[in-house]
Amino acid sequence: MRKLEYITVLRAIAILAVLTVHVNLLTPRGQSLGPTFELLISNGARGVQLFYLLSAFTLFLSFNNRSATEKKPIRNYFIRRFFRIAPLYYVAILYYLWQDGTGPRYWLGDAKGISTANIASNFLFVHGFSPYWINSVVPGGWSVAVEVLFYSLLPFLFTRIKNIQQACIFTIIALVLRIVMVRFLFHYPLIADKDLWSNYLFLFLPNQLPIFGLGIILYFIIYDNQKIKFSFKFLFVIAVCTITALAVKPDLFVFEAFYFGAGFLLLAYALHRYHPVVLFNRFFLYVGKVSYTLYLTHFAVVFLLTRFNLANFIRIDNPATAPLNYMLNYIIVLSLSVAVSTVLYYTVEEPMQRVGKRLLRIVNN
Repeated sequence: MRKLEYITVLRAIAILAVLTVHVNLLTPRGQSLGPTFELLISNGARGVQLFYLLSAFTLFLSFNNRSATEKKPIRNYFIRRFFRIAPLYYVAILYYLWQDGTGPRYWLGDAKGISTANIASNFLFVHGFSPYWINSVVPGGWSVAVEVLFYSLLPFLFTRIKNIQQACIFTIIALVLRIVMVRFLFHYPLIADKDLWSNYLFLFLPNQLPIFGLGIILYFIIYDNQKIKFSFKFLFVIAVCTITALAVKPDLFVFEAFYFGAGFLLLAYALHRYHPVVLFNRFFLYVGKVSYTLYLTHFAVVFLLTRFNLANFIRIDNPATAPLNYMLNYIIVLSLSVAVSTVLYYTVEEPMQRVGKRLLRIVNN
């Protein structure tokens, strides 16, 4: 069992959860899957938060390992991140501009179409700074924007967060920052479209930063467990503040996604030692390996299945057949998406990572 196979398995869980939401777009309008089933499907969106937690964890781990052996770890870190994320994302930009065009859509608000500045912001990974840019070019591109913004913070955070107590403090500060910024900006919107603005406030980095904090906490729990020491005074203050906040207003600092994040932290901690066969198998390990490619491509698969009416093969004539039809749609989307992702992984993602490695050998010699 390789050391970080549990991270690959968790990435598989994350992308499989995300797929549950977008496969539901194939369900015929007006067709109910039942309240419980639909709630489970909608919460599949929290797979993105699992990706964030894993990202913070693995980045702290790799930065720690390489900073001890490399002369210029920060420069090397950004080179690795670029060749890991950018090439495939650039392919996605070009494809989705071809698929969807540049016309009006929900994420553009009242704008008539996608502007040159919007496209440029995606190539530069700064599209997370605008509600009109964050998700209007590449479906799901908002999460890539948030990831890259966190990448830019990572070297600074790594120099400041040295133990689990500091990781907890950072996460608490992130929660406070989240509530202040989200509530202030909600009451003082910068655009006229309130619905679009509200969705943007959920997506943007300050709202997601506490989840990354949980990933940093996980890193210290697993890899620094010999040095974990808490001040009892610190624990007392945190306990009192938490209980008071929950008693006065349960959602004051914590939001639903954070509860999922806490659950994901426990899941990751369990799986780093416990390897059930139902998860640690070829299927999950392969899906986890191509999870980034799968994330960017499954939107296209759902679009094409809808366009050519290649879904919903089970006739829905009673409440029992609706979930069966959904599950068949899920298998179709997953199978086709994995096939497309396999091609792109071996022709774009992996080769470009090798280019990045060759570049690193050149600049470091």
